[in-house]
Amino acid sequence: MRTVLAAILLVCASSQVLGQQSSALRLSDLHAGGATQLSKDELHALLPGAKVESRTVQGSTRLWENVADGSLLASSDNRGDPSTTRNATARGTWQLADNGTYCVLLEWKRKTEQWCRFIFKSGDKYFAVKSTSDQSSVAHELVFSR
Repeated sequence: MRTVLAAILLVCASSQVLGQQSSALRLSDLHAGGATQLSKDELHALLPGAKVESRTVQGSTRLWENVADGSLLASSDNRGDPSTTRNATARGTWQLADNGTYCVLLEWKRKTEQWCRFIFKSGDKYFAVKSTSDQSSVAHELVFSR
């Protein structure tokens, strides 16, 4: 009975993970929807002073503000982390790289997170992708506000 239950749980968990991967928005979807990549000049106008909201694949909501001096203080509700029920904060930096990517470094208590992403706009929504040449690159929505 335990073996059957374990097998059922494994199949359910696998289908959830596969479902998340297959339903993720990709760069090819952005192109198909007419999204445009923001230029370095457009990013210079958008990023400094912008408040940013992002959601992790696991379901956590994170918020920060791109301070003009390149610093930021991020917070996370950690909803996607089953090992904690506490909110977390991280100090970090942001910058616009020479290749036109938005780069963020976050020093969380338990780990360092560092990434650079190209920013696309589709309608009034913004999306971050790791690569502009890999059409299967996952697109993560970022909300920018003032």
